Amino acid sequence: MTAEHLLSAYIDTNVVLISVALIWFASKHLFARTSLRQAYQVQINLLYGLVAMVALSPFIAAGVEAFQRWGVLSDHAGPSLSDFLVSQYLHGNIALAPTEFERLLMWRTEVTHDIASLSGWLGYAVMGGLIGGFCIIVVRNARDTLCLMKMIRGSYVLHRIGRIDIRFTHETRVPYSTRGLFRYYVVLPTDLLAYKNDVRIAVSHELQHIRQHDLTWEIALELIRPFFFWNPAFAYCKRDVERLRELACDQQMLRKNTHPVRDYCECLLRVCRTSLMGDRTNQIITPSVPFVQLDRRMNASHSGSFLKLRIVSLLDGDVANERRRVGRAIIAFSVVLTLFATVALRPTNDWSHDRLMLSTIVNLERLNTR
Repeated sequence: MTAEHLLSAYIDTNVVLISVALIWFASKHLFARTSLRQAYQVQINLLYGLVAMVALSPFIAAGVEAFQRWGVLSDHAGPSLSDFLVSQYLHGNIALAPTEFERLLMWRTEVTHDIASLSGWLGYAVMGGLIGGFCIIVVRNARDTLCLMKMIRGSYVLHRIGRIDIRFTHETRVPYSTRGLFRYYVVLPTDLLAYKNDVRIAVSHELQHIRQHDLTWEIALELIRPFFFWNPAFAYCKRDVERLRELACDQQMLRKNTHPVRDYCECLLRVCRTSLMGDRTNQIITPSVPFVQLDRRMNASHSGSFLKLRIVSLLDGDVANERRRVGRAIIAFSVVLTLFATVALRPTNDWSHDRLMLSTIVNLERLNTR
């Protein structure tokens, strides 16, 4: 596989990610207008499924191409956006000169070739930016992971539940959970130990994150972040993942009715107020899932407005009656739509009847101009 093929697959994956962000945007607004508007578990499962489809899209596209080479699938199996555009052009629905339309179709292939072959300043600039950004994010993630491991090693074991360690440390002001290869860790700030009820609430909250597999998803998202560091669609989906997992976790805690709602809300506010004391070295680093914190950066997941939303959602007491069949139908439809986009957005290299017709028209126009 050449560098051009790898770059083309990388571009395809980012285009699929943008398509997924648009699908999620539409789904989110659809949820907001239905009885599933507070079905946060359904929504987070949908978003997890869409992100998984993005990660799998290069392998899906490679599998389709392999089946076509082996004769299992025909060369025209599945939808193709470029073939659809050619068909619309031949039917007179696109008003462009033949050479201009052909140049438009070939633009992406030509740019990909120029960048992969490093034939000009554009290729060096794009490849340098991609490799440089990738390395910066990888180094930053490695640094944060080492700091997190050091904090856990310096903490003290309070209790053990199977493969879960409940620890406490003075190096953080916010309870959080994270995981290693085989063990899970719930880390509490030393200041929290003075409030036994807050300890129970924070531990229950973080254990729910472990049950929902949020820690595994958090690590997976941080692993793929270097590949999409420049793509705003990734930041959009990641922010909504962080918000929905907290809302879903709060909702599950409310369903169990193990803690009074007022105590739960007061605990959130108390921990949040404590987290604002001191400098930013007390902020939680990735990959971990914090109980609550405030981030003053623009478009941050854990903002003051989101904390207000969590409190209001808890005080409303309207626990959504999640219609599992409807939720599963929406998830299945969105995943199929993403699969459709993955196949349709692939560049087509075969010569269909419509493409031969377009090539003939282009050659006739060129002969006519001469």
